[in-house]
Amino acid sequence: MEASPENTQAPVQGLRLPLLKGVCMHQVRRVVGLIASYASLSLLSRVVQMITAFLVVRSLAKTEYAWYSLANNLVGALVIFTVTGIGSGLMPIAGEVAHDPVKLGGVLASARRFRAALLFFGSLVGLPVFIHLLLRSGCPPLSIALLVGSAVVSLMVSISTQMIATPLSLARRYNIPQWENILSSALRLVCIVSLVFAGFADAVTVMLITVLAPLPAVCGWMLPKAREHAAFGQQADPAATQRLKKFFIIGLPANVTHLFEAQVALFIVGWLGNIDKVADLGAICRVALILQIPLAVASGVMLPRMSTEKNMQRLWRMWTGSSLLAVGIGIGIVACGWLLRHQLLFLLGPGYAGLETELVLYLGLQAFSFFATVSTMPIQAKGWVRHSWLRPVAVFGSQALAACVLDLSTVSGAIGLMWAGSIGNMLLDSFLLFNGWRGRATI
Repeated sequence: MEASPENTQAPVQGLRLPLLKGVCMHQVRRVVGLIASYASLSLLSRVVQMITAFLVVRSLAKTEYAWYSLANNLVGALVIFTVTGIGSGLMPIAGEVAHDPVKLGGVLASARRFRAALLFFGSLVGLPVFIHLLLRSGCPPLSIALLVGSAVVSLMVSISTQMIATPLSLARRYNIPQWENILSSALRLVCIVSLVFAGFADAVTVMLITVLAPLPAVCGWMLPKAREHAAFGQQADPAATQRLKKFFIIGLPANVTHLFEAQVALFIVGWLGNIDKVADLGAICRVALILQIPLAVASGVMLPRMSTEKNMQRLWRMWTGSSLLAVGIGIGIVACGWLLRHQLLFLLGPGYAGLETELVLYLGLQAFSFFATVSTMPIQAKGWVRHSWLRPVAVFGSQALAACVLDLSTVSGAIGLMWAGSIGNMLLDSFLLFNGWRGRATI
């Protein structure tokens, strides 16, 4: 007797359902394991960095730490400028040729061509402000020269590190750049501890250590492994060069805006307030290093995956899940910061007592910026930067309105100005993201 079609299909469907469930559970376990591995290494790296940051804050006199904060602020601003200038085009273009080492090497060679231009534009905007504030605060000319030189060298190392890490991220070998970060942070901590115990720690020596510490790990650890996935030393690809140039030119107003926004708070509080206020704001910024852990996980794992993802439905699911997770993490960080505000300020030292409100306000800003970064990650991953020339209008307009009601000579006023810039950035990024999902933001 022959079985009916209905009877033969039922067992097949019954076997298919457990098989699909098994495949889904395997994928979930793989993703959870990847995130757990990445998060644990990021946590280790950030713990070492936070120990170093607190040691520097407690060991330097307030004026010396203010100079060091200004130098760090300049480096951070220039890194934002260069990462945005190269990264906005590098990741989507490199993602298209991720499985071809020769073509990927050509894209990286094209990106290297922009290093001199980025150094020139970034230094043109950032260095005069930086030098003026140091002169105004009484920093010796030799120290200014060393701090400026260190900032420029640090910028070059950051650009090289980003390009070396790109093929590793696209190959999903996320742990290698993380180990480089851990090794660099540990070497920096050992060197700074030695300086402190020897009595030679000041703004210049600590800044020099900050610049030199990454070199052994980048050149000796990460670069040889990156050569397995990209043929470094290739000639620049003319087509990639033209696309990168277009990304850079279109994104130049946004890059200058990011550079200005990163410096404006310290500049204004240093100009209208005093050098101690610069140290206060710089010390509070060190506490927010804890938020770099989830941000490193999100950008390190999700950004290369989004750049290579062709299915828009899967991209949408990745974006939705990461955005919701960012909201929960941000709320948790602010709540913990409020509960532990006295302990965190104790770690900074007695010179920074009484900054509880400013600390929580800044943690809230960082939590908001973290959410904004994660939720707008498809913009960088897919190159959705059309109309990004509007960023100066959104950011400077928001800050101009906020400046009318803020006392910019205080740390709270400077943080409020940063809040206004972040809100303006988020408004424009929401517009770019909306156009990107509609297929109208790619250049």
